[in-house]
Amino acid sequence: MTKPEIGVYIEIYYFPSINDNIPARFATVGLSNFIRKTGKPIETEWMLALKPDLGQENIDRIFTYFCDLIAHNIENIKSSGVPRVMTESTLAPENWTTKALLIDELRGESEDLEEIKIGEEVISVLWVVPITPKEAYIILQEGIDAFDAYIENHPHSIIDPTRPDK
Repeated sequence: MTKPEIGVYIEIYYFPSINDNIPARFATVGLSNFIRKTGKPIETEWMLALKPDLGQENIDRIFTYFCDLIAHNIENIKSSGVPRVMTESTLAPENWTTKALLIDELRGESEDLEEIKIGEEVISVLWVVPITPKEAYIILQEGIDAFDAYIENHPHSIIDPTRPDK
């Protein structure tokens, strides 16, 4: 994803699943270098984990969605504080029931992935989690702990973007 006119150069990498037990992942490189309109650097990279079938969407559609999310973050969000919820959006892939989004610390991933050291600099990695409108409501009204309890009792995986909005 590049916007040379404003100095944005962000790479997005796709790490396909090698079997049904390992998620597919998309990760940014370069997002942390971008300076917000507030003058503060973003200082984070993003990672999106999905079930191996990508929620019945193709890779190009997910890349487009991820780029839209990044552009929105750069243009409109004032800090990298977490947890952060973006409510339901028409930009979300059509086959997904998870039309809202949570940006938070890594969940369900190795703690080794939470930070990347580049020389003396330490960059946080945030998890971009597609969530349902009901899940967004739970976070906004009851907090992240209530969401964690809800997900723990949900029969579908948090990385399944087609999970029902029960």
